[in-house]
Amino acid sequence: MTPSEVSSKLKIQPSTLRKYSSLLEHEGIQFKRTHKNARLYTDSECIAIEGIIATVHSGKKSLEEAVIEASSGLKKSVSVAPRERDSDDIAAATLNEVKELKTQLQQQEERQKERDIMFVEVLEKMQQKIDRMEAQQKQLLAPVPEEPELDAPESSSQQPESEPETVTPKKDTRSLWARIWNK
Repeated sequence: MTPSEVSSKLKIQPSTLRKYSSLLEHEGIQFKRTHKNARLYTDSECIAIEGIIATVHSGKKSLEEAVIEASSGLKKSVSVAPRERDSDDIAAATLNEVKELKTQLQQQEERQKERDIMFVEVLEKMQQKIDRMEAQQKQLLAPVPEEPELDAPESSSQQPESEPETVTPKKDTRSLWARIWNK
């Protein structure tokens, strides 16, 4: 692909494409050139530059780190190309890559286990908070003992002291809010 095709495909300015290409060349990536010395891009080089753009825009890595990562990816794809290696070397390179992928997978699994443990801990803490809140809510909604009315006449002073008065409490049929607000 020509630089203008890559620029339009990636929706970047040609100057930005030249900058990224120059950084990749500093990392050892050799682009094919036209008779006028313009760079020509392969699909893998275009994908690498697209990866640089995405990484830089995500803010996860600096431009230099993104270029180094992309160039190492391009170098790996070139080093395993069948036209440059015989079948034994390809098999060895593939095995090494499989081993690296297994290592990465194990690391991801370990990180996932750690996240799972942290997730369970957070869930347990949340459940404890919910339990505490429910207990507090039960305390708040517990029946309030009825207070004697202030305007009620005191009947105990009118009765003789020899007879003890037996008072059976009336069941309060008012709603919860009426009992709370004493209405």
